Amino acid sequence: MPHYKRWMIVAAAAGLMAAAPASTDLSTLSVLRDVKPGVWSHSFTTIPKNPAVPNQMEKGCVSSAQLAAMLRESLAAGTSDQQCPITVESNAMTRAQFTMRCPSIAIEALGITAPGADIPGTIDRTPGQDHWVVSVKTPAVPGVTPAAVWRHEYRRLGACPG
Repeated sequence: MPHYKRWMIVAAAAGLMAAAPASTDLSTLSVLRDVKPGVWSHSFTTIPKNPAVPNQMEKGCVSSAQLAAMLRESLAAGTSDQQCPITVESNAMTRAQFTMRCPSIAIEALGITAPGADIPGTIDRTPGQDHWVVSVKTPAVPGVTPAAVWRHEYRRLGACPG
């Protein structure tokens, strides 16, 4: 799988399911309380729009087992030799703020190298709804991409059929 796709998948899973280092119990994040299985919609965009990173929309049934797997995968985010430890700065019922501390990266297949960076993010929950928005502020990669916000929106639509 190309690395840029892996980063998008990891950002999506980590964004909703985890914003804490592996040594932290992920269920303790207040903003993620009551995340439950069901039919979920997910949309992704970059702000400003980056033609190299297409918008995405998807919808599907997510089981309890899949939620648990997303938690496990988010703990192992990144390639085997690169990891972005995450520090939680705030943990409230409607918002969590975190920083991913990423090492420099080289993606030879795309001809991209980027310096290490601290990447801030937030998880916002709409009170009284199964609706979360995860925003991650990515730094510019000189000559490749401008600084941007990667925005993931998650909404639970109801129970899985059958």
